[in-house]
Amino acid sequence: MKPPSAIMETALYADDLDAAEAFYRDVFGLEVVRRLPGQFVFFRCGRQMLLIFDPQQSSRADPDNPIPRHGAVGQGHFCFYAKDKSEVDAWKTHFETLGIAVEHYHRWPNDSYSVYIRDPAGNSVEVGEGKLWGVE
Repeated sequence: MKPPSAIMETALYADDLDAAEAFYRDVFGLEVVRRLPGQFVFFRCGRQMLLIFDPQQSSRADPDNPIPRHGAVGQGHFCFYAKDKSEVDAWKTHFETLGIAVEHYHRWPNDSYSVYIRDPAGNSVEVGEGKLWGVE
């Protein structure tokens, strides 16, 4: 078997799904694909999906749903891809313009850059250059 070519879904958890929906829709411009109030909101991001679940609802067993329960406790992290430093810098400026606190702006040893913020649930959201991981 060859290794998978990409990650198709990333899941985070938020107690306030309305705030999460507004954040990822309004700040990042992600398209809402599906939502079930009180349970989840799903976004398209290029060829990938960002899934935001209510942590309490997603960990409950449901005899009518054969999909294994998702569930995590606490804050998570993920990183949006940026093609270069100018794109990272543009996101940093965008966050500052919207009044979103930049938690950290980082220069990595391989001369790539990342900017970190928090979503309304406290998850760490990074926008980083692809060259950080050798992805151009």
